[in-house]
Amino acid sequence: MKNKKLISLLVAALLSAALASALGGCAPKQAGSDKGSSSAASDAPAGSLLAAHANGELDSTDDYSNKFCLSCHPRDTINAANENYQGIEGFNPHKSHLAAGDCVTCHSVDGTSTLSCNSCHDAPLPDGWQSAERGAGPLHELPKPTS
Repeated sequence: MKNKKLISLLVAALLSAALASALGGCAPKQAGSDKGSSSAASDAPAGSLLAAHANGELDSTDDYSNKFCLSCHPRDTINAANENYQGIEGFNPHKSHLAAGDCVTCHSVDGTSTLSCNSCHDAPLPDGWQSAERGAGPLHELPKPTS
């Protein structure tokens, strides 16, 4: 049973790593970026989409809409790769219990990507990512009940 759980955790970790490197084109170009040059890709922060697409896959676009992202990365593949994310049973950051967000909510082209789930939760971060500010999530924006 322990071997089965270990294999499951390893598969989840490998799928998460593969997805992180495969999820390109999902964030808006930030002001002052130079995404078309090879030095921009090599200088891009780990976890950014420029770093993951160092072969120039993003060189010919400024369109980072969900439609663009999903043209290469089908939602079913994204969801399957993130099932039980980081070994947390039932957790999948791409199947949010909140309204479906844009890819750009978390994924950055040339900056540091931010795990928005962590505005309420404490999910482990992929390499090169940062947590969203604690308390910035929608649960913290709800009005407190009055007595």
